[in-house]
Amino acid sequence: MLDIASGAVRAYYLFDVADTIDLGKTSALGVESRAPAALPLRLHAPPYLQFPVPPLVANLPEADFDGLRCSVRLKMYDYGVVSLRLSFSAGGTWNDLLSTVERARSDESIARFAESTAARICDEYAQALDDRHAALIEDYLIIEIDRFEEPVDAETLLDDHSAALAGLLLGERKRLAATEAEEALRMRFSYHEDDLTIVQWDTAFVYDRKESARAIDDILEFANSQLLELRTYDALLDTELDGIYKMQPGGPPRSLRGQREAEQAATLRYLIVDVLELTDRSSNALKVVGDAYYARIYRAAATRLGLSDWQRQIDTKLASVGEMYRFFSDQSRSRRDQFLEVTIVALVAIEVVIGILTLLHL
Repeated sequence: MLDIASGAVRAYYLFDVADTIDLGKTSALGVESRAPAALPLRLHAPPYLQFPVPPLVANLPEADFDGLRCSVRLKMYDYGVVSLRLSFSAGGTWNDLLSTVERARSDESIARFAESTAARICDEYAQALDDRHAALIEDYLIIEIDRFEEPVDAETLLDDHSAALAGLLLGERKRLAATEAEEALRMRFSYHEDDLTIVQWDTAFVYDRKESARAIDDILEFANSQLLELRTYDALLDTELDGIYKMQPGGPPRSLRGQREAEQAATLRYLIVDVLELTDRSSNALKVVGDAYYARIYRAAATRLGLSDWQRQIDTKLASVGEMYRFFSDQSRSRRDQFLEVTIVALVAIEVVIGILTLLHL
């Protein structure tokens, strides 16, 4: 197997913690309240990625897990996502790399550290979080190789070491079936002869120069933040739909003037607007500019993560919410019409009674 001269295993933990994060307020809080030794948050928008609102980035103190040290980097997106990247140095033999990857995947203390760090950051910047909620978590692993001890090109990696690459991506030491290995390596990209990126649904392999690898890491991180946002909206719609179904006929008596139905319709209207606004905000938060190669990698990541499937599922649930909104709106109008009809009949009856009483007294 190939020996590795320089590389890293990067474990990403992403947390959806709020509807939005006021990055301006967060930056101000960082300047005013953080300890002088801590590095301040800085805007992060590489030239190959275009963010309408660039995320904020800070390097945090290193962490140690029983001798396995890692650097820690924080990134905050304005659409409510906090991302922690834990980078473990990788070098030596292929088996050494496998051991580091397995440790990063399975060590529960690493995940607990990420969760506690994210919670601490959210507490520290609580004033910047709009509608903070219980965190939803997504994780992703990027195996990044800068150089092998001996120069190797992408074709050699795929021809001579495809089984090892597939096992690395899927976390399997036992040799995989040929069809499974082929599927694991299906979404692969090379710009030069001596670079290779392979995208899986929970892991990616990046063998590239540092600048290009950094771009690919950013793209994969962003794609996972989109997945996290879609999962959050899906869970929100599930909760709201459960509540909507309890509003169906057969529940408590409705108000005569349709006030309750109007309030229910207004609640659904605000829900639809909120989800559409937040979905649009996250989906338009990044544009890959000037490079079709990076755009192809992003599309591959979106496909592996099933972003379009999640979006279709959300669209279907939004359509259901829309139908219920129209139902309650119609009910509200019907109740108001009935109330007006009863009121008119009552007024006519009162006038008739008054007329009769007037005639009897004449």
